[in-house]
Amino acid sequence: MKRAGRTVMTVACLVLLATWSLYAQEGTTMQPQPDAAADPAMQTVPVTLNPGPDYGPDTRVFQGVPGIERAPNGRLWATWYGGGPGEGPLNYVMLTTSGDDGATWSDLKLVIDPPDRVRAFDPCLWVDPLGRMWLFWAQAWHHWDGRGGVWAIVTENPGDADPQWSEPRRLCDGIMMNKPLVLALAAAAATATGDWLLPAAVWANKTSAAVETPRESADGSRPNVVASTDQGATWSYRGGVDITGRSCDEHMLIERADSTLWMLLRTTYGIGESVSRDGGRTWSEGRQSWIPHVPAARFFIRRLASGNLLLVKHSPLDGRTRSHLTAYLSDDDGRTWQGGFLLDNRTGVSYPDGTQAEDGTIYVIYDYSRLGKKQILMATFTEEDVLAGEPTSDAARRRVLVNQATGEPDARDVKLSDNADGAPLVREPAATVALGEGQQWAKLALGERLFTDRDYEVEDLPDELAGARFARGSIRTISATVESAGVVWVLTPRPERNDDTLELALMRQGFERVRVREFVLFRGSPSNAVTLFQKRCAAGEKIELGMWGVLAVPAGGE
Repeated sequence: MKRAGRTVMTVACLVLLATWSLYAQEGTTMQPQPDAAADPAMQTVPVTLNPGPDYGPDTRVFQGVPGIERAPNGRLWATWYGGGPGEGPLNYVMLTTSGDDGATWSDLKLVIDPPDRVRAFDPCLWVDPLGRMWLFWAQAWHHWDGRGGVWAIVTENPGDADPQWSEPRRLCDGIMMNKPLVLALAAAAATATGDWLLPAAVWANKTSAAVETPRESADGSRPNVVASTDQGATWSYRGGVDITGRSCDEHMLIERADSTLWMLLRTTYGIGESVSRDGGRTWSEGRQSWIPHVPAARFFIRRLASGNLLLVKHSPLDGRTRSHLTAYLSDDDGRTWQGGFLLDNRTGVSYPDGTQAEDGTIYVIYDYSRLGKKQILMATFTEEDVLAGEPTSDAARRRVLVNQATGEPDARDVKLSDNADGAPLVREPAATVALGEGQQWAKLALGERLFTDRDYEVEDLPDELAGARFARGSIRTISATVESAGVVWVLTPRPERNDDTLELALMRQGFERVRVREFVLFRGSPSNAVTLFQKRCAAGEKIELGMWGVLAVPAGGE
C-alpha cells in the first residue's frame, strides 16, 4: 500500500475472467492475486469500500477529471481521481453517489488505489443496455509507462446506495475515459448490430523518467477501438487511426444516421476527426475538424434520446483558455450547431462528462481549479435551455458542488535544493530570440500567468532572475529561433520532482544546471519546483520545448 495506517475494507481480487462474481460483504478481506508478477501495473487492483479518513478531503491537494452516470431509478454516481501533488504515481480513483438528484453527495463509497508506484486515473462511468453500471479506470506504472491498461468493475444494482461490485478485470491496453458506444445500426454487412465499442487510446506521450524500460502495446500507439460482441464478456482490438497533432487523444465515437462512425479527439490544434464505414475496423485519414475548440483540452459529445447531438466544449473569447464551458446542440449529425448554454465561464474549468435522464434532463460534470479550489461540479439543463442560451426550465442548475478537497502541500515536507553543485549563473550577453506563432514575451514576475492554456501564475522567484523575460505559450510546446547569439534560460522540474521534466533533453542539447536555488514556480506544489538551466546559444539555433519548461532570457534579451 502507498499510505500507512489505513483502516481499509478491501475485497476479493481473484481474477476469473469468464465469470464476474460479486464481492463479499463489507469487512471481508481477500488478497489480490497478481496476474503478471513481473509488472505491478498488470496486477489486479485492490478495491477499498467505504474508505476512512486516510482518503478524506483534507488529504488531497489535487483532484479532477470526473465522470457521471445515472441509475435507472435516478441515483447519481460521480467518479474522479486525485491524491498526490498532481498527476503521478500517487493518484487513485474515487466514487461517490447522490440519492436526491445531486442536492447532497455521500462520502467516498470506494477507492481504487494500486500499491507501489502504480497510478489509477482517468475513470469513466457507464450504464450499459442491460442496466448494469461499469466503472472503468486506467492503470500505468508511474505516470505513463507507454502501454497503460483499461480496467473495470461492474455492478448489477446501481440503484442501491451500497451496491455489490464484480472483481476487477483488465480489458485492454490504453486509457478509456469516455463512455462506450453501442451500435444501433448495421455499419456494414459484416458488423453485428449491437456491438459495444470502447474508445481506448495508447498515448503517444513520452514515458515517465522513472520508467527504465517503456512498455509497448501490440495494438499500437493511437486512438483505438476495442469491441465486444457478447455484451462485455470479452473484448478485442478492432481498429484505430493515428491523427497528426494528437494530444492525450480522449477520443469519442458517434454513430451517424448513415451508419458511419465519427471519431472526434483532442489535439494540439483543437479537435481532430476520422470516419469509419465498416464498424471501426478501418478509418479515414485524420484531419482537423471544423468545430472550433481550444488546443489540447477535453470536450464531450453524445447522442441524446431525441436524436440530437450534445456537445460541451470551451468557447473562450481568446480561443485558447480553458474557460467558458458551453453546451450546444446539433440536429443534423454535427454539420451545424445551435444554442449555447454557458455552464461556467471561469478560467480553470475543464473535462466535461455527461448523461441524460429519462425525462430529458441532461447532467454534466466537470472540474474546477484542480490544485487550487479542487472542486468537482455539476450542471443540469434541458435541450430547451441550450437552444435558448439561458435557463428556461426548472431543471436548470449551475455550479452544483459534488466534492471539494481541502488538502494543502506541507512545505515542511519539501526540501528544496540549493543546486550548490551547479554551474555559475551567466547573464551576458542575453540572446535575442524570435518566438513561434501564438507565443509572446512577458516579464517574469510574481503573479504573471505562465501559460496560455493554463491558469498557473508565478508564486516564487529567486532574486537572480529579476528582470528576466519569459515566453508565454502552451504548457505543451514552445518553439523559438535564436536571432543573435547569447544566453538562454529554461526552467523545468527535475526528474525526482515531476515526470514532465525536460532535464535530460536540455542536457543533450548542451544546457547546464545552474547554481540558483530550486523554487516552487506555481500552485504551491512540490511537483512544480523548478531548476534553472542555461546555454550560450548560437544565432540560428532552434529551441523546441515539450511539456513542460519555461523559456526565458536575462534582462536585456528577448
